Amino acid sequence: MITLEASELQQNIARVAEIGPIKVWSVVVTVLGDLLQAPADTLSARQLDALVAPMGINNQALRVAVHRLRNDGWIETHREGRRSRHQLTAKGWAETERVRPHVYGEAPTRSGGVFLIVGPPQMAAPEFAELMPEDGTVLTSRSGLVVGAEGVPSNWLCTPYNEASPPDWVQDALSPKDISSEYDALREVVMPLLKAELPEDLVARTALRLAILHHWRRLRLRHGALPDLVLKDGWAGARCRDVVLDALSRFERPALSSLE
Repeated sequence: MITLEASELQQNIARVAEIGPIKVWSVVVTVLGDLLQAPADTLSARQLDALVAPMGINNQALRVAVHRLRNDGWIETHREGRRSRHQLTAKGWAETERVRPHVYGEAPTRSGGVFLIVGPPQMAAPEFAELMPEDGTVLTSRSGLVVGAEGVPSNWLCTPYNEASPPDWVQDALSPKDISSEYDALREVVMPLLKAELPEDLVARTALRLAILHHWRRLRLRHGALPDLVLKDGWAGARCRDVVLDALSRFERPALSSLE
């Protein structure tokens, strides 16, 4: 088994962090959403700083991000002696719980089936896109695929879609090249880590977990269940999910008390 030296571990964290754009406030949401497993859980400002620093996030950028999240009603900060501790608000906790199945779950198994929808011929493309149900993908100017028929206007054509091998242009609509390439890049960076020895340093090991999780979460929340339901395991997101979930299992979530 490959042993990870401290410098190599930092390089691996940096490689993962460089997969896509880093928005510091989003990283903070990832960190708190992963580590705080109960509404009353808190994380010290010092530990938050230590966990995001390996991703190239400095203290000033972190302070700005935390200030923004407080103003948005996502987190709240309490003083405990000379230290500050961060906690998710009721709003932050509710939103975290809402997306948790999408981030940590296996392939979606939403009921209701996939439907092909077509808008009336007099409808303009922008209006069709605006009225498209939330978990849907536009295919052409007045056609698309959706999960379930709920929310589809009654004057639209709506028929079950059961194509086993959708044409390439449908696959491209469900899995655009930019997002597919990022999924592939994340998978390629994470795969070798599954064969490496677990790093001894808990904070660095957790930072690696969080860097992987952040980019997986960022990509996963850009789309709904459609790619998995239509393309099954033959698309980049499904291939990446298998590797990421293995990594999250390998680099386990630590108990909060162990980080203090």
